[in-house]
Amino acid sequence: MKKVNVIITLAVLLIISSCNNKEVNTELVTEPANFVDPFIGTAYHGHVFPGATLPFGMVQLSPDNGTNGWDWCSGYHYSDSLIAGFGHTHLSGTGIGDLADIVSCLQ
Repeated sequence: MKKVNVIITLAVLLIISSCNNKEVNTELVTEPANFVDPFIGTAYHGHVFPGATLPFGMVQLSPDNGTNGWDWCSGYHYSDSLIAGFGHTHLSGTGIGDLADIVSCLQ
């Protein structure tokens, strides 16, 4: 009889201790945008721009550093600390500059 009382007491204590009232922020877990890094591929030799695009390349708005060079052929490189403006045409991942960016200047 004493073993039954001990088991029941342990079961009750286990149930009470597992019923804590911690609030879990599920918004951080369930939002897919929280798992996206828009700067993937913008450093080293990735040649990717971090901007927004529309289907079929109608608009590819993205920041431009204004620096010439092979690493900047997409218009943007993560290592550069200055933004010259926002270009409307970009090529992503090509490794070659083209399209002659139309830049909206920030000045």
